[in-house]
Amino acid sequence: MAAKIILHIGVQKSGTTFLQHVLQANAEALASEGVRYPVSLDWARGRRTVANHEWASYGLLGTEFPWVSRDRASEETLSWQTLLDGVRSTSGTVLLSAEALSVIRKPAIHRLLDALAVEDVEVVVTARGLGRSLPSLWQQHIRNGRTVSFGTYLAGLAAQREKSRDQIETDPSAHLWRAFGLGGLARRWSDAGAARVRVVTTPGTPPRLLWQRFAEAIGLPAFAESAGLPAERAHTGLTAPETQVLSALNAAIRQTTWSGQNADWVRKIIIGRFQARAERGGKVVTPPEWRTRLAQWSEEDLAALRDSPAHIVGDLDELRYDPSSETTRSPTPEETARAGAEAAIALAEAALQETLVQRNIRRLRHRLTT
Repeated sequence: MAAKIILHIGVQKSGTTFLQHVLQANAEALASEGVRYPVSLDWARGRRTVANHEWASYGLLGTEFPWVSRDRASEETLSWQTLLDGVRSTSGTVLLSAEALSVIRKPAIHRLLDALAVEDVEVVVTARGLGRSLPSLWQQHIRNGRTVSFGTYLAGLAAQREKSRDQIETDPSAHLWRAFGLGGLARRWSDAGAARVRVVTTPGTPPRLLWQRFAEAIGLPAFAESAGLPAERAHTGLTAPETQVLSALNAAIRQTTWSGQNADWVRKIIIGRFQARAERGGKVVTPPEWRTRLAQWSEEDLAALRDSPAHIVGDLDELRYDPSSETTRSPTPEETARAGAEAAIALAEAALQETLVQRNIRRLRHRLTT
């Protein structure tokens, strides 16, 4: 049985995927330091791009995650059991990473800790300021096929945030603020039995600094220097004009009879084209009418975090939202039109390529039958 478990529980949009890439790439070196990062033999199934333990957690906690159905949870029962067997067969420290664990309620935390049955559990939270997180979260909504405007999205979050603390702790639909309310997140896990909670602030750049802070939080500061980091990848988010085009496309798709699979394919083709552009336009920014409110939320959350049992690794000021930092203007019609043209070209190229493949298949069949 593992002597200690470190749970890296996100939060979303805080560099978790980058850190998981580093942990996966250095799993053997970590093991030599006495820390095992389990990489299941079947991690590459489905559409995952990096090994983590989120799907396995579905097998234990199921519909505690609002987006997980009973059938989906049942599919992951074996994945959870395999992970648990690995924990039980390890004598040192096991490091698990699953950002979805940041949204679970206290009874689910108890269930997880009881299942792991390890006395010493540390929790590491990587955190990013609301001014950077919320635009990324809204943009992800659009990438997933939604059409809601950023202002409407923020209004929905405001309504959730206005609920009482007890409601946020217990209402399944309030999962975003259970995660991004960092003070409450730290208290929830500490009260449920975590021995220590550390919050690592995400600096943005350079990526190595985030890794160094994370390595310090898991007790391996010297390892940070020797670990190999994956090659830096280009920013994978969407710009403001690109998000506008994709949102309009999503609205148009809803008027068709396309399957969800076909709609996802179209979005994937277009997003790939967007990400290859040299001139992509400005980033998504908070609407002006929401900036004062967001600054207020930021200060409230920082105060709650300072009052929590969490130990901070990094700089708390990196989590503060400053409205004056919003210097990017709204996209011009020309920028949006150019993004729309790129989307059209992406689909045209895909269609032409498909036509070429079909033409070559016909030629091959003709030769084989003559």
